[in-house]
Amino acid sequence: MPAPDETISPPLSSQEREALLGISQGRTTAETACDMGVSDSTVKTYILRIGGKLGTSERASMVDLAYRHGHLDVPGPVDHVVELPKEQRTVLAGLAGGQTVEEIAAGAKRPLDGVRKDARRLLRALGASSAAHAVTRGWQLRLLGPATGRENSGDVVAKAGQA
Repeated sequence: MPAPDETISPPLSSQEREALLGISQGRTTAETACDMGVSDSTVKTYILRIGGKLGTSERASMVDLAYRHGHLDVPGPVDHVVELPKEQRTVLAGLAGGQTVEEIAAGAKRPLDGVRKDARRLLRALGASSAAHAVTRGWQLRLLGPATGRENSGDVVAKAGQA
């Protein structure tokens, strides 16, 4: 794993990285706590600390920043194609950027209910159980991250391994 860029964010402790890894894999706080052998409140404390270090309170954004700064290993690509309409790509980029669904709707000047539907469809399309997990799947599919050649990709179709 590359060294974190400490000018951007302080390093994460091994426990913080483990907690964030669980969240990035779509595990709940309770599941992550069980895996780590700690209480739910301990995992929540780790997540709060991570948010303070990375400058965000949104878990999806924490995951994206952790990949960008080398705090977590970037997940390997997967071998299938996922087609995402523009609306779902906008939701994914917004979540990775730390926006709530309400903020995404306001920024896109779209009805909140429509954006919520797009978010649910996005999770289904990516096989993700949470927004943070959707960001991980976005990185695996090269919809997010430096492999896209852009900060947050606008490609309609992503095939793992193709850049």
